Formats: sequence, C-alpha cells, structure tokens
Amino acid sequence: MAFTVVNGWTVPGFTHERELGDGAAGRVVLAVDDMTSTKVAIKYLAGALRADEAFMARFRAAARTLSQLEDPNVADFYDFVEAPEGAAVVMQYVDGVALRRMLAAQGPTGPLAALSLLGGVLLGLAAAHALDVVHGAVRPSAVLVDGEGNARLTDFATAPAGAEAQLAPAYAAPELWEGASATVATDLYAATAIFFECLTGRPPFAGRNMARLHREAPIPAEEVPGPLRALIEQGLAKDPESRPKSAADYLGALEEAAVSAYGPSWEAQGRGRLTELAAQAALQPEPPRSKPSRSSGRNQVIATGQQPAGGSRSRWIAGGVAALVVAGAVAGGVAFANSGGDDGPPPTPSPAQSSTPQPSQAPGGVDPAPLAARIVQATDQAPGARFAYRRTGCCGAPAAAQGDFGLVKGAEPSYAMRMWGTGKAVRKRMQAVVVGDRVYVRAGKKWRPAPAGGRGYPGLAEQVRRGSSVSAVTTLLEAASTLSKAGGVYKGEAPVAKLAQRPGSGALYAEMARATGVQQISFAVRLDGSYRPVKLWLRAGPAKGRNQIITTSYSSWGRKAIKPPR
Repeated sequence: MAFTVVNGWTVPGFTHERELGDGAAGRVVLAVDDMTSTKVAIKYLAGALRADEAFMARFRAAARTLSQLEDPNVADFYDFVEAPEGAAVVMQYVDGVALRRMLAAQGPTGPLAALSLLGGVLLGLAAAHALDVVHGAVRPSAVLVDGEGNARLTDFATAPAGAEAQLAPAYAAPELWEGASATVATDLYAATAIFFECLTGRPPFAGRNMARLHREAPIPAEEVPGPLRALIEQGLAKDPESRPKSAADYLGALEEAAVSAYGPSWEAQGRGRLTELAAQAALQPEPPRSKPSRSSGRNQVIATGQQPAGGSRSRWIAGGVAALVVAGAVAGGVAFANSGGDDGPPPTPSPAQSSTPQPSQAPGGVDPAPLAARIVQATDQAPGARFAYRRTGCCGAPAAAQGDFGLVKGAEPSYAMRMWGTGKAVRKRMQAVVVGDRVYVRAGKKWRPAPAGGRGYPGLAEQVRRGSSVSAVTTLLEAASTLSKAGGVYKGEAPVAKLAQRPGSGALYAEMARATGVQQISFAVRLDGSYRPVKLWLRAGPAKGRNQIITTSYSSWGRKAIKPPR
C-alpha cells in the first residue's frame, strides 16, 4: 500500500501498514519486510534532524555500535538507511505498551513492579554502557513493557547534543541543565526519576523552573517506601560523583534492597504485576500527548520524543533469516515472528546507503569443512567474547542469558553470566560462573557450587553453554547437508542423526529434535571479517507451529579469563 512519509520516500523493500507515533524527531510506522514478511518499526527522521550535520555524524557512528548491542532489555536496532530523499532507522517491532501509557492509564505500579522495571532498565543501560553508548534521554516513552513484563529500552542516541534536558525535562540530571554532556551518571539519574514516578505516580520534580528544581530542590525520598529511599537518594544525588558508579553497581544495590524488604521472590512477583498492568493499559485509550515543556533552561529547537515501538540490530536477521524477537500481543507473551519466509533469499541491496552490511544471494553451495576450520582458527586467536542468548518456542520454558565466555584448550568453555527463565525454578535473574563441570550460582553474597547439568540454574547454565559455544556453530557447519552463503550469512540444514553423534552440543540438538519431532535443524550464522561468529540462529520445527528457536549474538572478541569464584 502507498504510504508517503518524507517527501514521498520510503525505505525500499518494505510495505507500510500504519503509523505508530509522531513527533518532532520524525514519524514511526509499522512495516513488513517484503521478502520475509517480518514486521519491523521504521522511524523516518524529521528534516530538522537530517539538516543537523553534527547530530547526523554522531548518529551514524552510534548506529554502527547500536547494531552490535544485543540485550533482552534493549529493543533491537537493525539498520540506519540514508538516501538523498530522507533517512530512517529500521528497528525491532515490539508490540508492547510504553511506560508513559501505562502510568497514564494505571497510576503508580507498586514497589515490586517498580523494582522489576528499574532492574530491566538498568540491565539495558549496562549493556549499552559496556559498548560506550549513552542513552541521553531515558524517559517513560522510551521504555516499553512487553507481554512477559520485560522493560525494553528504545530511542538510544536520538537526542541532539545539548538538547537532552529539554527533550525530557522531568528526568534530566542537574548537570544537563548546566550544559554538560550526557553520561552514564545522567542515564542513572533519569532511570531513578522513572523509578520514583512508578512508585508515586509523578516525577520527583515538577514546576515552572525545572532547571532550578533539579539543581536545588530537596530529593523527595520520604514519599517512597522506607526500604527504597536509599535507592532514590543515591540515584537522584545532585552531584554525579555521588550517584552509583555504574548501572551494574546500582543494580546490585537494588537487588539487596529488594531482597531485604520483599524477600527472594520479589522479582517474579514484580514481573507478574508489570505484565498485568501492561495488559490492562493496552485496553485503555491512548492518553493525549503532553504539551511541549515551558521549563527554563537554554532555549533551543529540539526533537521531542514520540512513542516508538522498536529499538535496535543489524538487518541481516530481518532480511536473511527473519528470526526476529517480537513481543507478542501484550496478553500473549513474547514470540518469534517467522512468517514462512525464513528460507527465502535476502532482499536485494537498494541504492540507499546503509550503515550495516546488505547481503546478496550467492549462487552455489559452500564446503562446510574449511569454513569450520577457519572459525576455529579465528577464535583460537581471540578466545572469548561477550554473548547474549535467548531460547523460545514450544516444549520448554523460554530462557535467556548474557555475559562473557572464555575458550579453554581441550576443555569446555568457561562462562560468567546472568541468566533467567520463565520456569518456577529459574525466574529470578541469577549470576553464575561455569568452569569445567561445576556451576557456581550466587545466592546473596555467597557462591554455591553444583554439578553442571543439574536441576534449576545448573541445568539452565549447561543449556546456555551448549547452545552458545563456538562448538555449537562448528558442529552445525560440519554436519550440514545443505549450506549456502548470502553476504556474511551462512544458511543451511543439518540432520539430527548426524548432529546427535557429536560430543557437547550434540546433546542439545538431540533434545530439540525429541521435543519437536523433527529430523533436521535449520540454522544461520553470521561471521565478521575475521571469521568469528557475530550471530547464530537455529530452529527445530517449522516456521509456524511446534518449534524451538535459539539465538545467540557475539561481540567484543578477545581473551576472557574466567575463574571459579572464591
């Protein structure tokens, strides 16, 4: 269908369905990839931003990093496309509810849901900060709550430098009003202001002179429950040096306060409450958009926020294999959107210039043996990486993990990670270290060892290791019955009978086959220029129906020394 967005230009290769949001930064539309039938969100940047050369230069650089940002609490950034007629961001479509809408419809969330939401925001910020990406304008319209109660951050790096305070005045740290650049500390301040609003129903400061209030007004910590006041005081400290040093440090303080006040099941209860609130808010009319702020500060024309439905990652997965994580209807939970187009060819590159690789179909087959050997050689030179893992589908509870792994010669890789699932025994996010045949799970301030592969978290840790290791990639390639290449993406199938004979990850594939009743595992792997894995996607079962899907992304390859905790 025709859909005029900016001067009649639309991103080639997509059919637009409807508008999702509008603001001075641009319009966001729901679109479908013509080749794969995958839903995406496309943000068309407004002319004022495109005319700002300094902003565009910074955003181009940020886009390259955002395409590598893989985290369950960050909506995926697929591509940044520029053409003479316009510029647009192609991003993950998350069919969730913006926190702005949820607060407008429901009011305060209660302490458990507020803690769960702050925890998700901090996890997303921690992943971004690890790649030296600062959000710059964390606010309720940039936080989506999906059907499983996950908080998903969007709109990274879309605030022009110097305009962050005016873009989100109720959440802007004191130093932003004084002309300082956005930093980790300003992101944590904004996250705390959102936390305060979840607890009380309003931001911590509101009035005609927001700059003065943020700089001088007392922190209203007495308005929140007693056990949570220290978190508010730390996060809203006037001096950035007095705030937590990192999102990870703040998350640790949050967990200690939450367990002390509400017990070890606080997170499962909070996530459940967030799910309920999001479902209820989805049934309410969209609240009216707030008027532009008149608060004092430096006066300048800025891009005001809108309510997007997406976030960030390289488009190979949308165009090449369509294994896009999409949050399902709020009442229905998260599902992978595979619309029968997984085995089709990737889209043909358009004349528009893209910041990420645009694969093109290569004719003929690929010999898997030398390819697997090159991967082993490349990873031997950089034996470790950051990773993010997600499992979904039927016949097993969804699960996720993120962290680092190190390759060990002649032994299983070692892992240091946070992991969680939806089963009763693994709902809480837990820190774990896996070395050899032992799994160490952190309980409070102590590490508890257990054999790898046991019940609960030790079993989940072993599943993560089997599904995300380099040997999982090479096993698929070496057993492949078909293998083709499209750009940097290798796609193929491997028979379960052959996979199951391989040590280590072979047991994972046999398990998936038993659960789904299939004889073949479909897979795709993207490699970087040095033949190191960037993304692994595998599926047992059809694109629609009874299937299991595992995705793992890899970044920051290098030497990772992981030792048992003391």
